[in-house]
Amino acid sequence: MLLTSLLQSVSLFVLTPVLTLLLILFYLIGAGLRKRGIKKAEDTEPQTDVAAISSTLLGLLALLLAFSFGMANGRYDTRRNIVVDETNAIGTAILRTDVYPDSIRTPLRIEFKKYVESRIAFYHKGVDGGQIYEYYNQSKVISDRIWKIASTYARAATETEEAAQLLPAITLMIDIASSRLSSNLAKVPDSIIYFLFIMSLCSAFLMGYERKTKIEWISVTGFSLMLSLTVFTILDLDRPRSGLIDLDEPNQRMVELLQDFE
Repeated sequence: MLLTSLLQSVSLFVLTPVLTLLLILFYLIGAGLRKRGIKKAEDTEPQTDVAAISSTLLGLLALLLAFSFGMANGRYDTRRNIVVDETNAIGTAILRTDVYPDSIRTPLRIEFKKYVESRIAFYHKGVDGGQIYEYYNQSKVISDRIWKIASTYARAATETEEAAQLLPAITLMIDIASSRLSSNLAKVPDSIIYFLFIMSLCSAFLMGYERKTKIEWISVTGFSLMLSLTVFTILDLDRPRSGLIDLDEPNQRMVELLQDFE
């Protein structure tokens, strides 16, 4: 639980340079152990088993990076599509209030405006897990009021078919809000992320341990930096708005819904 909180709370702009430095450090530790004579002094080539382990580990690291990237990218696409679907559902529900008389349409539109504002706040505060539930519950209270107004009128109205047109749209709107909450909370498992860190550091260590010549700082720094940036991209996709990647463009469609109330 502590490790999970730590991973969620640390900024990616802090984590990335720290990981880069740790990779360089582990490489230097591996190179230093080899230089001190852990291997036989007359051995000028890395041992076959060490080279094989290092190659295997790098292959596993590449596989884990690809697997993690695929998971993060899939979740990002799901979140983006859900925002679009929710915007369309809310927009449809708002349009269908036009078939109601003004005595019902006016309070419905007031509640819908509050609902849209709460969903926009849900997006902007969604980085914080506690804030996610707070704004979700706030929007749920508003959607319950919308449902009560619409369903009460539908039961009393003589034109049942016309009055009931709004109810399926409200149901879809509520269902998508629940799905969006689940998609926001769905992340690449922390155990995979920590395993990725461990494997990256072990790979850097073994690469340093295999080094038999003078350390090439450009190669070491380049490897460490590119590996760290790859991990940064994976975490950025997995946690939108925690780095450079966000969902501002699809969420802008939600903001534009407020224009319907002007």
